Amino acid sequence: MVLGNRIFQVFIASFLLAGFPLSHSAESKNSKDPETSESQDRWHFFPCAMGDEQAFIFVNTGIEKKINVAPSSLAKLELTYKSPRDDGLPTREEYEPVRAIEDRIEQFSKEENDWYVGRITVGGNRIFYIYTSRSEASWELFLQHLMEESGYTMRLIYREDPNQTGYREDLYPTDDDWQVIKDLQVIENLETHGDDGTEIRRVDHWVYFESELAAADFLVWAESDRFTTEPKYSHKTDEGDYCLRLFHYGSLKIGDISSHTITLRRMAEKYGGRYDGWEAPIITPEE
Repeated sequence: MVLGNRIFQVFIASFLLAGFPLSHSAESKNSKDPETSESQDRWHFFPCAMGDEQAFIFVNTGIEKKINVAPSSLAKLELTYKSPRDDGLPTREEYEPVRAIEDRIEQFSKEENDWYVGRITVGGNRIFYIYTSRSEASWELFLQHLMEESGYTMRLIYREDPNQTGYREDLYPTDDDWQVIKDLQVIENLETHGDDGTEIRRVDHWVYFESELAAADFLVWAESDRFTTEPKYSHKTDEGDYCLRLFHYGSLKIGDISSHTITLRRMAEKYGGRYDGWEAPIITPEE
């Protein structure tokens, strides 16, 4: 399948509410590959959109600075789900068998110090990315055994990729993706306190500019959009820049909160500022 450009879209909220696992903390990996030490491993899982389709990416961002020394060939293993949902995403029933296939791919990769760098789930498929020194024939043989063992249909896409464009362009987070990742981290922290994020509440945001004057155009935009500013809490910081505080009311479901934070990040950058994040009160069912 052809992978389109990644964009964040609000419709991811309906998918997350449907029960597909949002947090993949259980999938954290500690590679023992000599080229990819544990201190460099850092895996992130995030939703995005590819064209009109919902997608999820799981990628090792910790190797970004060393990816240029990875093997120059890219093996992409595309697995087709047996019974995907109508939106092309997997059901819970296929989670464990596909996870077992991923474990086999990782094991096979480590035998020759190949680099398994991540995967994309989209359109009824899961695509695994491996930078490899093995031949195409070697991967074809492995894939044949894997299909016989698992009962899943898979195909190999093998090409030279000396500049690691597959990793950099298909997998690695964009600026918007990084904002979603940060939002997910806050949401996961709230969930540990029993807050499922559904309740409407006030959400505070901070944006920094060189001076109050530099924030003026951004302030006009924010007040004409969906945000309310708080002059009494906006101030010059000890570092000399200007902190603008504003808020909105909404849920903390990822589609809702990230539609606000991504807009703020983009507009802050447009007007020469820096979006610094958000906070909200914890609301539990007892409250």
